Amino acid sequence: MNYLKISLIGFGVIFCSVYGLFQINLFGGWAWSPSQPEYQLMIVGIYFVMGLMMIFQASRNPLEHVLFIRFVIYSSLVHGIIMFGQALIDTTERGHFLGDIPALIIAAVVLEILLRKELAK
Repeated sequence: MNYLKISLIGFGVIFCSVYGLFQINLFGGWAWSPSQPEYQLMIVGIYFVMGLMMIFQASRNPLEHVLFIRFVIYSSLVHGIIMFGQALIDTTERGHFLGDIPALIIAAVVLEILLRKELAK
């Protein structure tokens, strides 16, 4: 069983679900306040496209899409680190420590570990 392929599909589905996550906003950890619909739509569009590419391209043959998978990994880490800093500064955004920040870091770490294992074969 190829865990990298499964993870790409799973995280791809989550990336495609960002709009819904903004609406749920558990613990204040997905959407920033006050609401910023223009910003949210931009993020939704980018993550939706990345998610579709993870599902329909990268998961089919991950070793042919290493550069794209690395982009997903590093862009997720950078996004999470930037939000971490912003949430530290703005106390009203601390809920992100329970929402999108760990989600992005977990996705990046899991994909990195599984990609390394696949490349080592």
